[in-house]
Amino acid sequence: MSPSKPTQAAMRTATSIVETMAAHFGEAPPSSMVAYIASIIDRQTGLREIVELLESIIAEAGDLIESRSPELVAQARAALRHYGDEAARQAE
Repeated sequence: MSPSKPTQAAMRTATSIVETMAAHFGEAPPSSMVAYIASIIDRQTGLREIVELLESIIAEAGDLIESRSPELVAQARAALRHYGDEAARQAE
C-alpha cells in the first residue's frame, strides 16, 4: 500500500462525511478535502497499519493458518477486500 494514498475504507468514510456536510450545510467542501479527510481517518484509526499487518501475516503464514482454520483465513481475506486498497485485492 502506498503511504500517500488513503485506504478504500477511509475514502468511503470521507466521501460519506463530505456528502453529509453538503446535505446539511448546502455547500460541499472542495473535492481535495475527501482525500485529506481520508488520510486523517487512516492515521487516527491505525487502519492502514492494521491492514498492512494482516496482509503480512497472511503472506507469511497464510498456508499454515489455513490448514488449521480455513474459515479464519477466509475472514481475514474478506476483511482485506473490504478495508484494504485495490492493490491488495489484485494481489490475492
